[in-house]
Amino acid sequence: MKKLLMFFMALLTLAAATPAANAKRSIMELPLFERAVLIIKKFETLHKPKHWPTICYGHVVQRGEHFTRRQYSEREADALLRRDYAKFCELYKEYGRDKILLS
Repeated sequence: MKKLLMFFMALLTLAAATPAANAKRSIMELPLFERAVLIIKKFETLHKPKHWPTICYGHVVQRGEHFTRRQYSEREADALLRRDYAKFCELYKEYGRDKILLS
């Protein structure tokens, strides 16, 4: 009985420790594009309506774009950042991996 109890205690300890170890991942494990998005989001704040014409994460509203002066959600801002960043990556695609840095 004592051995069985020790086995369950060890199993419980192992199960409790495993998710915490897996939850802490390094940013270096992500693809370059995802790393760049996280870095941009860290240093470019989510802009408020008072920052107009800059919205979301540094998008400047251009003539002909149909954006309103309001607070955008995190999901909307993330989608716009990814779209803008992909557009700039396409612009510098001839530079290979350096397009991430140039964009």
